[in-house]
Amino acid sequence: MYSKNIHKKIFPASLTKLMTALLLIDKYNLTDVIEINLPEDYLYEGKVAYLNSGQVVNVETLLEFILIYSANDACFAAALSVSGSVDNFVSLMNLKADELGMNNTNFTNPDGLDDINHFTTLNDLVLLSKEILKNYELVTLIIKPSFISNIQGSDKLYKNTNKLIKDDYIGLKTGWTNEAGLTFIGLNQTNNRNILTIVNKSIVNENKDNHFIDTKILYKESVEDFDKITIIDKEQDIYQVRNSSKAKIIKAKQEWSMFANKSSQNTIYLENFNIDKLQFKTKDEKLSIKIVDTEDKILWKFDFLKLLKLIANQ
Repeated sequence: MYSKNIHKKIFPASLTKLMTALLLIDKYNLTDVIEINLPEDYLYEGKVAYLNSGQVVNVETLLEFILIYSANDACFAAALSVSGSVDNFVSLMNLKADELGMNNTNFTNPDGLDDINHFTTLNDLVLLSKEILKNYELVTLIIKPSFISNIQGSDKLYKNTNKLIKDDYIGLKTGWTNEAGLTFIGLNQTNNRNILTIVNKSIVNENKDNHFIDTKILYKESVEDFDKITIIDKEQDIYQVRNSSKAKIIKAKQEWSMFANKSSQNTIYLENFNIDKLQFKTKDEKLSIKIVDTEDKILWKFDFLKLLKLIANQ
């Protein structure tokens, strides 16, 4: 609906973790149990859960740390579990990106910390988001407001970094780094809509919630400005069949509508026609209407070249 700078290179921050989670669930079931392994030289940077090598968790818990709590160390544990090394895992991330058509994306790490060669675009993030939404197991985890884990020896509550869950934004992922600013992929399915919003480079304000404010603005504009627009009403006159004695009006058998900006001009054009059908077009959508058989129409068939020759010989 709305877009700005969708092909411009950006830093994805923790939105990267969506790809990490996708590769993890591609290899394992949620109930599979794995042993935590971290690189020998791993430094706990950014938001972490302080996981330790040798701990045992199921895949569901590891995904909760990645998607809900946004723990960087959980991403490295996933990388080593899936492919044995961070470098191999990064290669898998980029192969998956190519498979999804994310042609302007390059990953260098599984957690999203800033790196000059770790980048994507808003358009590519839309493709990644659509792939995530196909996986009901990941979506089921993403919409949790919190989870409990005893990985540190006793039960502890870990809250979702998405503070808009209470406002019906059920996903998908938050992020924040110096280069990315505040960033958020939001999904809201209220008001009979299914609206995905992506904001990046939101200014880091004191409350660190500017990405949520920007998301609400985008959603409000979308709901107010876009709606289902009727292009052709059911029973609307479409075409007329005429012969020497009478004419017959053929009406539309069904409504033709499209989701569009309410303030835009939705002009309909007759793009093509032949003996079998009429083809209409408005913006990027097309509608074909079959010409019905009727006893009232007369078809004239002739060879145009023969006609010209007859005229020339007069």
